[in-house]
Amino acid sequence: MKQKRLFILTSIVFLGVALSSCGSKTETPVEETPDGYVDVLPANNDGNILQAFCWTFKQIKQNIPAIAEAGFKVVQTSPVQEPKSGGPTWWSYYQPLSFTIAQDSGLGTKKDLIDLCDEAEKYGVKVICDIVFNHLANISDDDLETDGTPMVSPEVAKYEPYIYEHRNDSGDSATFHHNPKATGSGAVTQVYSFGKLPDLNTANPYVQERSLALLKECIDAGVDGFRFDAAKHIETPNDPQYASDFWPNVLGEAKEYYKEKTNEELIAYGEILNDVDGNRKIEDYTEFMKVTENTYINDIAAGSIAKNATKALNASYGKKTDAKDLVTWVESHDTYVDASSHISDRKAIRQYAIISSRKDTVSMFLARPDSNAQVGTVASYAFEDLSVGAINRFHNRFVGFDEEQSANGAIYVNERFKDDVAGAVVVNFEGAGEAEVKFSHLGTGVYYDQVSGQSITIKDNVAKLTFESNGLFILTKSKNLARPQVDASNKEATFGGLLSISLTVVNATESTYSINGGTKKAFTNDTIITIGDVFDENRQITLVVEASNEQFSTKRTYHYSVVDVIEGYFNVVNIKHSYLENYDLYYWQWNNNKQSIWSNDYTVQNGVVLIDFRGSSYTSFLLAIFPKDYTIKKMDEWDQGVIKQTRDIAVSEQIFDASSF
Repeated sequence: MKQKRLFILTSIVFLGVALSSCGSKTETPVEETPDGYVDVLPANNDGNILQAFCWTFKQIKQNIPAIAEAGFKVVQTSPVQEPKSGGPTWWSYYQPLSFTIAQDSGLGTKKDLIDLCDEAEKYGVKVICDIVFNHLANISDDDLETDGTPMVSPEVAKYEPYIYEHRNDSGDSATFHHNPKATGSGAVTQVYSFGKLPDLNTANPYVQERSLALLKECIDAGVDGFRFDAAKHIETPNDPQYASDFWPNVLGEAKEYYKEKTNEELIAYGEILNDVDGNRKIEDYTEFMKVTENTYINDIAAGSIAKNATKALNASYGKKTDAKDLVTWVESHDTYVDASSHISDRKAIRQYAIISSRKDTVSMFLARPDSNAQVGTVASYAFEDLSVGAINRFHNRFVGFDEEQSANGAIYVNERFKDDVAGAVVVNFEGAGEAEVKFSHLGTGVYYDQVSGQSITIKDNVAKLTFESNGLFILTKSKNLARPQVDASNKEATFGGLLSISLTVVNATESTYSINGGTKKAFTNDTIITIGDVFDENRQITLVVEASNEQFSTKRTYHYSVVDVIEGYFNVVNIKHSYLENYDLYYWQWNNNKQSIWSNDYTVQNGVVLIDFRGSSYTSFLLAIFPKDYTIKKMDEWDQGVIKQTRDIAVSEQIFDASSF
């Protein structure tokens, strides 16, 4: 012990010392006393959530190491039920056809989900699935029953025949509500006011039985919890007009089932945008699950920059319930997809820093989709930003600690503290700049920014901070180097010929890449490599990029497929053979003048569908399958006979990988 003390004394760093001529006063040096805290994911369900919106199960699995490294305890999938029309677009997953895990949708197979759960468990990450219980798919918004309620899609009959057969029953056997003129809470829980979708009779014992069966099937697959879409549109036992035992019978039983299998607590939260409405109480829902909180972040985001810190300080949870019952977020798929504009990633991360620093809550971070919310595309890797990781690790460390917020001008501070341990999240809404920041619980000492690794001296509870463009300081007494970060310009692709990839790396003393398990080659920042000349027997390429410094290491794995491209044609690769043999394959094409038409004018060569768009004005198309020998009645109108369709495809893409179709 004496030797260690002597070492510390001889290693004192004198920070902020004022030196002048001989005989002048010298400020008392501030000693560095870093703690030995080691970052770990929470053992319980208090960790933050990554919403992997539109990602396939395989894509999530490939990113599990990065998700864990970024400090996320939970990753959330899109709805796992059988989607409408096979799942061509994000919203079709929110119009399900079944109360079973889809055997093979755009998200992947049931086995893919099981494999994801197995991989996540290795890293201490929990998998939760989005679930839709409030409604099933309609035919269209315009197809209505004689009473004005939506018609249930005939596709439901294949997966849930009993529910479809009794769709228009009355009384206790009814599987759907037919109540278009209800008022009060009925306008929320008993009618199709939510998106013109057929509203399930969640009081029906058979509907409850099928709902519970889905949750148990997911749990058996390794799933650790659920997010319930449109939860406020399903009644509770205390509903003032339409009470039912849906939540205790379904979620309550699922919790017990999970507890018996794992001896842990099931994760559960419900989507309740704004308020519960209809003279109901939020406590009626929090008895069973956490609920979403979106009004708090709206309070922060409104107003001028100069006032944002004060607004953050004074913001309150709109749900008027305990913070422990809330899941907060800056944005979710609901708000992001429908928004006319979006804040920058940098601003979104600043706001995430605030909500994630708050005491007792859990926060969700949206992995933003592309402009079309295309299923099967990882459009944003902002979750890997070093700031996001530092925020999550701060959240994880200070679970159960007290907090004190303060604000001055554009600077917001949230200090978390207990006994002699303290840390702070400092947000400058103006971004870069200098500011003097006052603290209440961070006493004199040397602290370290968990993003950059730089040391910050606080003396008499005051520090002078120089903010970078991220406008963030995450301060604790853990002395860490800045973590290595690597990136590739193309993280996954199906291509023909050769593909150039730019590799970037920061905060590393050593960085290497290897292709298909070959020799590791060193690289520096902004190195361009070319792949495509070497691949395995399945024409696959695996690129592994690693980086390390004296304290941390990181590893990323990227996957690519090489195909032989037939020049002059649009190439549809990896299409299921059954689509060509057992169905009629068409493509619905259109141009910028909104002219559109069906066509089956294509050729097949070595399993690749070739479409010749040369000389045409068509700019986009989608693939669709119909029953064998189906007759399209009007070639220039959309035909409802489609069994399954793809996303919209730009002709300029030249290649479409149909493996998820």
